[in-house]
Amino acid sequence: MSRPWLLAGGMLAGAALAVFYIVRVPDAPPPAEDAVAWVNGRPIARESYDNALRAVAGDRKTGTLREGDRERVLQRLIDQELLIDRAIELGLHERDPQIRNQLATAMIDFLVRRAEDEARAADEAELRGFYEEEQFRFERAVQYRVAVEGQAVPLPDGFLLQKEIEQRLGPSTARRVAELQPGESIAVGEGDGVYTVRLLERRGGEVAPFEEAAEAVEAAYLRDRSEAAVRDFLELARQRTDIVVELE
Repeated sequence: MSRPWLLAGGMLAGAALAVFYIVRVPDAPPPAEDAVAWVNGRPIARESYDNALRAVAGDRKTGTLREGDRERVLQRLIDQELLIDRAIELGLHERDPQIRNQLATAMIDFLVRRAEDEARAADEAELRGFYEEEQFRFERAVQYRVAVEGQAVPLPDGFLLQKEIEQRLGPSTARRVAELQPGESIAVGEGDGVYTVRLLERRGGEVAPFEEAAEAVEAAYLRDRSEAAVRDFLELARQRTDIVVELE
Protein backbone atom coordinates (compact mmCIF):
# COMPACT_ATOMS: atom_id res chain seq x y z
CA MET A 1 0.00 0.00 0.00
CA SER A 2 1.52 3.30 -1.01
CA ARG A 3 1.91 6.19 1.40
CA PRO A 4 1.94 9.47 -0.54
CA TRP A 5 3.42 11.45 2.34
CA LEU A 6 6.51 9.24 2.22
CA LEU A 7 7.19 9.72 -1.47
CA ALA A 8 10.24 11.74 -2.46
CA GLY A 9 8.11 14.39 -4.06
CA GLY A 10 6.11 14.82 -0.86
CA MET A 11 8.81 15.15 1.73
CA LEU A 12 12.50 15.79 2.21
CA ALA A 13 14.71 12.75 2.14
CA GLY A 14 16.63 11.75 5.22
CA ALA A 15 16.66 14.81 7.43
CA ALA A 16 13.00 15.66 7.00
CA LEU A 17 12.00 12.33 8.53
CA ALA A 18 13.26 13.67 11.84
CA VAL A 19 10.51 16.28 11.78
CA PHE A 20 7.98 13.54 12.52
CA TYR A 21 9.68 12.83 15.83
CA ILE A 22 9.50 16.34 17.27
CA VAL A 23 7.62 15.77 20.53
CA ARG A 24 4.71 17.99 21.38
CA VAL A 25 5.05 18.84 25.04
CA PRO A 26 2.20 19.89 27.33
CA ASP A 27 2.67 23.63 27.63
CA ALA A 28 0.58 26.75 27.25
CA PRO A 29 -0.28 27.33 23.57
CA PRO A 30 1.78 30.05 21.90
CA PRO A 31 0.11 33.39 21.27
CA ALA A 32 -1.63 33.74 17.93
CA GLU A 33 1.09 36.01 16.56
CA ASP A 34 3.69 33.31 17.26
CA ALA A 35 1.93 30.53 15.36
CA VAL A 36 3.05 29.61 11.83
CA ALA A 37 -0.07 27.50 11.22
CA TRP A 38 -3.16 26.14 12.97
CA VAL A 39 -4.48 22.57 12.84
CA ASN A 40 -7.97 22.00 14.25
CA GLY A 41 -7.58 25.21 16.21
CA ARG A 42 -4.24 24.12 17.66
CA PRO A 43 -1.22 26.33 16.86
CA ILE A 44 2.12 25.17 15.48
CA ALA A 45 4.62 27.39 17.29
CA ARG A 46 7.23 29.31 15.36
CA GLU A 47 9.84 27.85 17.72
CA SER A 48 8.94 24.32 16.56
CA TYR A 49 9.12 25.45 12.94
CA ASP A 50 12.49 27.16 13.45
CA ASN A 51 13.88 24.12 15.27
CA ALA A 52 12.79 21.87 12.41
CA LEU A 53 14.40 24.17 9.86
CA ARG A 54 17.67 24.13 11.80
CA ALA A 55 17.56 20.34 11.97
CA VAL A 56 17.11 20.06 8.21
CA ALA A 57 19.81 22.65 7.46
CA GLY A 58 22.20 20.95 9.87
CA ASP A 59 21.81 17.69 7.98
CA ARG A 60 22.79 19.33 4.70
CA LYS A 61 26.44 19.19 3.68
CA THR A 62 26.29 22.92 3.05
CA GLY A 63 24.56 23.64 6.35
CA THR A 64 21.94 25.70 4.53
CA LEU A 65 18.36 25.18 3.36
CA ARG A 66 17.44 24.43 -0.23
CA GLU A 67 14.70 26.03 -2.24
CA GLY A 68 11.34 24.74 -1.10
CA ASP A 69 12.62 23.41 2.23
CA ARG A 70 10.65 25.92 4.26
CA GLU A 71 7.33 25.00 2.68
CA ARG A 72 8.02 21.26 2.87
CA VAL A 73 9.02 21.47 6.54
CA LEU A 74 5.84 23.40 7.35
CA GLN A 75 3.74 20.79 5.57
CA ARG A 76 5.51 18.01 7.47
CA LEU A 77 4.68 19.72 10.77
CA ILE A 78 1.06 19.91 9.69
CA ASP A 79 1.22 16.23 8.70
CA GLN A 80 2.62 15.44 12.12
CA GLU A 81 -0.34 17.09 13.83
CA LEU A 82 -2.76 15.18 11.64
CA LEU A 83 -1.03 11.87 12.28
CA ILE A 84 -0.88 12.46 16.03
CA ASP A 85 -4.56 13.36 16.11
CA ARG A 86 -5.48 10.20 14.23
CA ALA A 87 -3.24 8.06 16.45
CA ILE A 88 -5.04 9.44 19.50
CA GLU A 89 -8.43 8.82 17.87
CA LEU A 90 -7.40 5.19 17.33
CA GLY A 91 -6.19 4.93 20.92
CA LEU A 92 -2.63 4.01 19.96
CA HIS A 93 -1.35 5.96 22.96
CA GLU A 94 -3.36 3.60 25.16
CA ARG A 95 -2.61 0.28 23.45
CA ASP A 96 0.92 0.54 22.08
CA PRO A 97 3.55 -0.05 24.82
CA GLN A 98 6.27 1.71 22.82
CA ILE A 99 4.18 4.83 22.36
CA ARG A 100 3.20 4.80 26.04
CA ASN A 101 6.86 4.59 27.05
CA GLN A 102 7.78 7.40 24.66
CA LEU A 103 5.01 9.60 26.05
CA ALA A 104 6.08 8.96 29.63
CA THR A 105 9.71 9.70 28.73
CA ALA A 106 8.71 12.86 26.87
CA MET A 107 6.74 14.06 29.90
CA ILE A 108 9.69 13.47 32.20
CA ASP A 109 11.99 15.31 29.77
CA PHE A 110 9.56 18.21 29.67
CA LEU A 111 9.39 18.44 33.48
CA VAL A 112 13.17 18.24 33.73
CA ARG A 113 13.79 20.92 31.09
CA ARG A 114 11.30 23.28 32.69
CA ALA A 115 12.76 22.74 36.15
CA GLU A 116 16.31 23.27 34.85
CA ASP A 117 15.29 26.51 33.13
CA GLU A 118 13.84 27.78 36.40
CA ALA A 119 16.82 26.58 38.43
CA ARG A 120 19.31 28.34 36.16
CA ALA A 121 17.78 31.62 37.30
CA ALA A 122 18.87 30.93 40.90
CA ASP A 123 21.13 33.61 42.37
CA GLU A 124 24.34 32.99 44.32
CA ALA A 125 22.55 33.25 47.68
CA GLU A 126 20.23 30.39 46.75
CA LEU A 127 23.13 28.27 45.51
CA ARG A 128 25.07 28.97 48.70
CA GLY A 129 22.05 27.90 50.75
CA PHE A 130 21.90 24.63 48.81
CA TYR A 131 25.65 24.20 49.29
CA GLU A 132 25.31 24.62 53.08
CA GLU A 133 22.48 22.09 53.27
CA GLU A 134 24.16 19.50 51.05
CA GLN A 135 27.82 19.89 51.98
CA PHE A 136 28.41 16.15 52.01
CA ARG A 137 28.05 16.21 48.21
CA PHE A 138 31.04 18.49 47.84
CA GLU A 139 33.63 16.69 49.93
CA ARG A 140 36.98 16.23 48.28
CA ALA A 141 37.69 12.60 47.48
CA VAL A 142 39.92 10.87 50.02
CA GLN A 143 43.26 9.80 48.56
CA TYR A 144 45.98 7.57 49.99
CA ARG A 145 49.72 7.29 49.46
CA VAL A 146 50.78 3.76 50.29
CA ALA A 147 53.90 1.62 50.16
CA VAL A 148 54.04 -2.14 49.66
CA GLU A 149 56.84 -3.98 51.47
CA GLY A 150 57.87 -7.60 51.03
CA GLN A 151 56.42 -8.24 47.58
CA ALA A 152 56.69 -6.63 44.18
CA VAL A 153 53.15 -5.33 43.75
CA PRO A 154 53.01 -2.64 41.04
CA LEU A 155 51.61 0.58 42.48
CA PRO A 156 51.95 3.99 40.82
CA ASP A 157 53.67 6.76 42.71
CA GLY A 158 51.64 9.46 44.38
CA PHE A 159 48.14 9.48 45.82
CA LEU A 160 45.51 6.89 44.92
CA LEU A 161 41.76 6.74 45.34
CA GLN A 162 40.38 3.81 47.30
CA LYS A 163 38.96 2.27 44.13
CA GLU A 164 42.43 2.39 42.54
CA ILE A 165 43.90 0.53 45.52
CA GLU A 166 41.04 -1.95 45.23
CA GLN A 167 41.85 -2.61 41.58
CA ARG A 168 45.48 -3.44 42.44
CA LEU A 169 45.32 -5.01 45.90
CA GLY A 170 41.74 -6.22 46.16
CA PRO A 171 38.57 -4.94 47.88
CA SER A 172 39.40 -6.31 51.34
CA THR A 173 42.86 -4.71 51.42
CA ALA A 174 41.49 -1.40 50.14
CA ARG A 175 38.91 -1.29 52.93
CA ARG A 176 41.55 -2.03 55.56
CA VAL A 177 43.88 0.65 54.17
CA ALA A 178 41.05 3.18 54.42
CA GLU A 179 40.83 2.45 58.16
CA LEU A 180 44.56 3.05 58.80
CA GLN A 181 46.19 6.14 60.22
CA PRO A 182 49.34 7.47 58.51
CA GLY A 183 52.32 5.37 59.61
CA GLU A 184 50.23 2.25 60.34
CA SER A 185 50.44 -0.91 58.25
CA ILE A 186 48.65 -4.20 57.67
CA ALA A 187 49.81 -7.68 56.70
CA VAL A 188 48.22 -9.06 53.54
CA GLY A 189 48.24 -12.61 52.18
CA GLU A 190 49.13 -15.97 53.71
CA GLY A 191 52.24 -18.11 54.23
CA ASP A 192 55.14 -17.21 52.00
CA GLY A 193 52.91 -14.74 50.15
CA VAL A 194 52.51 -12.36 53.08
CA TYR A 195 53.49 -8.75 52.45
CA THR A 196 52.98 -5.43 54.20
CA VAL A 197 50.95 -2.43 53.05
CA ARG A 198 51.79 0.80 54.84
CA LEU A 199 49.78 4.01 54.72
CA LEU A 200 52.20 6.89 54.30
CA GLU A 201 49.81 9.78 53.90
CA ARG A 202 46.12 10.58 53.57
CA ARG A 203 44.50 13.69 52.13
CA GLY A 204 41.03 14.89 51.18
CA GLY A 205 37.71 14.21 52.85
CA GLU A 206 37.07 17.85 53.72
CA VAL A 207 34.37 19.97 52.13
CA ALA A 208 35.63 22.08 49.23
CA PRO A 209 35.04 25.85 49.60
CA PHE A 210 31.99 27.19 47.75
CA GLU A 211 34.15 29.14 45.29
CA GLU A 212 36.04 26.00 44.35
CA ALA A 213 32.93 23.83 44.12
CA ALA A 214 30.67 26.44 42.47
CA GLU A 215 30.39 24.55 39.17
CA ALA A 216 29.60 21.27 40.92
CA VAL A 217 27.12 23.05 43.21
CA GLU A 218 25.20 24.44 40.24
CA ALA A 219 25.14 21.05 38.50
CA ALA A 220 23.92 19.32 41.66
CA TYR A 221 21.30 22.04 42.21
CA LEU A 222 19.94 21.59 38.68
CA ARG A 223 19.80 17.82 39.13
CA ASP A 224 18.13 18.17 42.54
CA ARG A 225 15.48 20.58 41.22
CA SER A 226 14.80 18.33 38.22
CA GLU A 227 14.29 15.24 40.37
CA ALA A 228 12.06 17.20 42.75
CA ALA A 229 9.94 18.46 39.84
CA VAL A 230 9.20 14.91 38.68
CA ARG A 231 8.44 13.73 42.24
CA ASP A 232 6.17 16.71 42.92
CA PHE A 233 4.27 16.23 39.67
CA LEU A 234 3.65 12.54 40.35
CA GLU A 235 2.59 13.18 43.93
CA LEU A 236 0.12 15.88 42.87
CA ALA A 237 -1.14 13.77 39.97
CA ARG A 238 -1.81 10.85 42.34
CA GLN A 239 -3.77 13.12 44.65
CA ARG A 240 -5.93 14.40 41.79
CA THR A 241 -6.46 11.05 40.07
CA ASP A 242 -8.88 8.25 40.89
CA ILE A 243 -6.56 5.24 41.17
CA VAL A 244 -7.94 1.79 41.95
CA VAL A 245 -5.49 -1.07 42.53
CA GLU A 246 -7.02 -4.53 42.17
CA LEU A 247 -3.83 -6.55 42.49
CA GLU A 248 -3.89 -8.73 45.60
